[in-house]
Amino acid sequence: MVIRDVRFPSDSRELRRLIHEYVDWLGIDLSYQDFAGEMANIEALFSLPSGQYTFAIVDSVVAGGVGFRRIDNQTAEVKRLYVRPKHQGKDIGWSLMENLLQKLRVLGYARLVLDAVPPTKKAQALYERMGFTEIEPYFHNPIPDTKFYAFDLCNQETP
Repeated sequence: MVIRDVRFPSDSRELRRLIHEYVDWLGIDLSYQDFAGEMANIEALFSLPSGQYTFAIVDSVVAGGVGFRRIDNQTAEVKRLYVRPKHQGKDIGWSLMENLLQKLRVLGYARLVLDAVPPTKKAQALYERMGFTEIEPYFHNPIPDTKFYAFDLCNQETP
């Protein structure tokens, strides 16, 4: 497995494909997050300093990915962690998140947050195994039973 940051514009089409596949899998209308705006500005959203997206590549095929977006100088938000079904159960999600935690420390972030909608039970279990703690909502999410998590990048070791 190779983990690498997306490269624009060459990876734009594959990134859009992966994120649309993820959203289709969720089966949730993400208009409350301005999903159309995200897709329209995907290169700006996932380019430093605004954020970044990383692929996990297995046998020359994108198996999954994870991104982050900058909230402020200290806080980043996990965006669109997804591992394609064919590649699940192989610790790809763990590897992507471990890489993300290391990257964010190097970039100087102190805290990582995320929201997890109900279909993401496997991801929620991963976050909890990694040491994320459940927190109060940091924005309005209209999806019932959404959980919010945080990870202290300064005081918690990556498992």
